[in-house]
Amino acid sequence: MNVLSRALLISVALFLTACETLPKKQDTTVWDDPKWQQQYKSLKTIKGFIAQGRIGITQPDDSFSSSIMWKQAARDTLNVRMYGTFGTTYVLLDITPQLTTLKTGDDQHFEGYNAEQLLYDVLGWDLPVHYLQDWVLGLPTGINRDNLKINADGTLQELNYQDYRVLYQRYENYDWQQDQTIALPEKIRITQGDNKIILSLRSWDLTL
Repeated sequence: MNVLSRALLISVALFLTACETLPKKQDTTVWDDPKWQQQYKSLKTIKGFIAQGRIGITQPDDSFSSSIMWKQAARDTLNVRMYGTFGTTYVLLDITPQLTTLKTGDDQHFEGYNAEQLLYDVLGWDLPVHYLQDWVLGLPTGINRDNLKINADGTLQELNYQDYRVLYQRYENYDWQQDQTIALPEKIRITQGDNKIILSLRSWDLTL
């Protein structure tokens, strides 16, 4: 990523190595399992959220690591900020149904009507942003049932879309409505050929 300072990537190797520790996979269950149906229905009621943590991106010729804040107000209305230890912004992505803007740490500003195309043109990241808005929650929007796996505890284990493979490596329970809890992803691994993204999400703030 030629727009990002190499000096900001010192910790990427250690971060990505730590993220590669994979927990033991659960047994899988079927779509109609009541545990999954309850989880699925609960996730569908979430209209907006703020998730914070770390992101690591590796490509054949580059690597990137930073803190991340993903703030989503509604479908195709979100703000994603990637930033450093002292609050320095590396990437700021604003998406609305009308326009996508992308700002980089070296004060470059880009606009486009297609978020996926803009990210690819500017940063070389090939991401299905439209679906990721749900996938980050563990909600398999746009995926045929034959292309996903469901954990025995009623959470999503894996989904496959075109040449993407998304693995949900760990979940954490969060307070939910009426004294209930909901399981949300704590670690997600996304691969596409030689490209890889690791999301480690340490906190979630949900709205209905």
